[in-house]
Amino acid sequence: METLKIDKTKDWTVDDYLLLGETNTPCQLINGELIMSPSPTPLHQIVLSNLNDVIKACSKKVGGLVLFSPLDLYIDNRNVFQPDLIFLSKSQSAYVTERGIEGPPELLVEVISPSNSYTDRYEKKNAYQKFGVLEYWILDPANQTLEIYYSTDWIKPTLYLAGEGVVTSSVLKELNFNLKDLF
Repeated sequence: METLKIDKTKDWTVDDYLLLGETNTPCQLINGELIMSPSPTPLHQIVLSNLNDVIKACSKKVGGLVLFSPLDLYIDNRNVFQPDLIFLSKSQSAYVTERGIEGPPELLVEVISPSNSYTDRYEKKNAYQKFGVLEYWILDPANQTLEIYYSTDWIKPTLYLAGEGVVTSSVLKELNFNLKDLF
């Protein structure tokens, strides 16, 4: 087995990233830097699985597609992210290629943890906005909250707290669920 050595002195590109091949270690290319992280916690996976069930059921009704991490989303030549959950409408099916997703999905979800909170809230959020994502969700299992950023307002999110209200989406109009059901 070969040990992966990361060259921190260089600005990584998509071509460099693709040379890594398949790996069991989650990797992302963020602003030209290769970021590796341990696998998600059980709570992260439970919450993500529950959300996947809810969004997938709704997606089937409208002919969309829901995919979950690890799957590469190609933003530009210096950014390849692996969002936790991706929703593509029927009209976006051409974005699915042999190497991943190559176009802005309508809806992206990141489940945050203390180690990735800054990256998801700032670096990825800004990249998703520029890329043309219509709706971006940040799900926080520790605080049982959900922030939704819409393409019409990337500054102030709609905030949901577990046990308070029904979550809705501007992208998936048929979607509605209680946030507490994810936890």
